[in-house]
Amino acid sequence: MANPTPESIVEVVGASVANKGMLVGGAAGMVGFFSQVNWIGVAGVAVAVLGLMINFYFQVRKDRREHAESIERIKALREQCRS
Repeated sequence: MANPTPESIVEVVGASVANKGMLVGGAAGMVGFFSQVNWIGVAGVAVAVLGLMINFYFQVRKDRREHAESIERIKALREQCRS
């Protein structure tokens, strides 16, 4: 296995934090809703939405990176077949 680059480490950590943020935000939103404390519910929903946006950003970056790697892999295989 190749050594992970600092950029890929940041992406993995960012996606993990975003997922946990969505869970915590959703839980806080539910607690606020059931306890009738509006600011807890609003803060929870805001954290969940922020986590969703961060997760979306990192997933798009991951998808672009994997697509570029796939294209390079296909090119390398085609070159091997031609030789």
